[in-house]
Amino acid sequence: MVVSSHREEKVCSCEGPCDCVHTSIENPIPPAGRRVGLNRGIKPWMASLIAIGGIIGSCYYLGSGYLISQMGPSVILLYFIGGLVIYTVMQSFAELLVNIPRKGNFISYSAEFISPTWAVGTGWSYWFNWCAYIPSEAVAGGIIMHVFFESVPVVVWAVVFLILITALNIIHVGGFAFVESTLALIKIIHNFAFCIVAALIVIGLAGTAPAVGFSVLFPPGFTWTDAIFPAGFVILLANMALIFVNFQGSEIVGLAAAETQNPKKVVPRACRNVVYRILRVDIIPILLLVMILPYSEAGLQDSVFSMALAKYGFTEVAGVLSFIVLTAAFSCANSGFYGAVRALYGLSLEGMAPKTFTKLNKHCTPMYATLFTLFICWAVLGLWWFSNGESELYIWLLSVSAFTGAICWISICWAQISFRRKIYQRGYTKADIISPTPLSPWMPLFIGIIVEVFALVILVFNEELRGSLFLSIPAVLLPMIVYYIGIKTGRFKGIKVLEEDELTFEDLYPDKRNLQSR
Repeated sequence: MVVSSHREEKVCSCEGPCDCVHTSIENPIPPAGRRVGLNRGIKPWMASLIAIGGIIGSCYYLGSGYLISQMGPSVILLYFIGGLVIYTVMQSFAELLVNIPRKGNFISYSAEFISPTWAVGTGWSYWFNWCAYIPSEAVAGGIIMHVFFESVPVVVWAVVFLILITALNIIHVGGFAFVESTLALIKIIHNFAFCIVAALIVIGLAGTAPAVGFSVLFPPGFTWTDAIFPAGFVILLANMALIFVNFQGSEIVGLAAAETQNPKKVVPRACRNVVYRILRVDIIPILLLVMILPYSEAGLQDSVFSMALAKYGFTEVAGVLSFIVLTAAFSCANSGFYGAVRALYGLSLEGMAPKTFTKLNKHCTPMYATLFTLFICWAVLGLWWFSNGESELYIWLLSVSAFTGAICWISICWAQISFRRKIYQRGYTKADIISPTPLSPWMPLFIGIIVEVFALVILVFNEELRGSLFLSIPAVLLPMIVYYIGIKTGRFKGIKVLEEDELTFEDLYPDKRNLQSR
């Protein structure tokens, strides 16, 4: 990859005066007080809500029903494994974001600390990850709406949902941040309300049945191993990759770093807090859920949380919760679309996608990247006509998203390990690092890379999810092959474009050994 010695021209599609700064060879330095690139329209409180809201989607409310029906209460262990992985990823990401600020985020880090070819595969697969996940959220919304309006086909509601996503993401970043943070708050309230009602059911203060206690979790006549692992232990490994989808979106807070006010303080705090909130907002509700709903009654017909409350007579509350799931599907599709567009924007900045995708509109939003992503999302939703129903399409899209999304997390941990090694070689220590990753490099290596690679390999042995590999693997390898051939033949020239406030690694971390020897 060739790093340019001057700033490439930043082309903006504004038709009138705007806040974007156009830099070129003749005007390499923007005027003082002006802004280059993406608009910092996300406030600190919005960044925190976006971080936690991005991981509470339809896969949590609907996909958890599928996992519980397959493996029973052992799904709790799967959630803890996923929580440990995302904790490692977010800590690694925070270290990179605040020590090496890059508008391209993990795509830039992959190119700088791993290789440009790998960065191409990572960036394009991450982008495709959301292009598969966004239609899955639209399908999930259709499934929920079909519960209320059975006469309207699921596919019609899915199309309506995608139309709303299309309309919302044509507006500027401030609109995205406000809508997404508001929807995230609604989802958090949903989970909090469920926990209260479920806890009252467990102790016998609510519901049509006497105190449930541990009778559902440990049925009479079952050993504790049979109760926790009704389908055996192997299925825990077989579904490990699918649980990652429940945590995808956490990295959105990193993608939002380029547009967050005071990122050096906000981003590390948001990355740390997102893990603690996962415990409170995600895992505790699942624990209470398996305590009141037998795994044999779970499924994909409706929100599994609504099904549990309806079982104990809370039909009106269950209906309200089902409707709130619509906001979860819409919210995650919205935040996922944001991540996809910024990934494509980052690829373009790195010279790994057409330069057209760096062009900004008058709101400093990458409009061409937005429109192209919308087109692919609609094309993926068109796969409906080749599936055997909404349930099959939904799980299939989730598994594709699980594989391609995990590649991003692996790249983040890999880049952090490489970054740490490089600065140590230049004479720096852990004390010189802002927001260092705990137990580096061992935790990122074993939890962030080895565990995730193992989960992806296990997909081969899962008959229901194996087919997703025929789309997931090419999504990673084909861009790498095309880019590698293009570089070797001279048809492509990777150019790293630094924004106004970005410095090279050499500028940020000059070799201390050379300085000391002078």
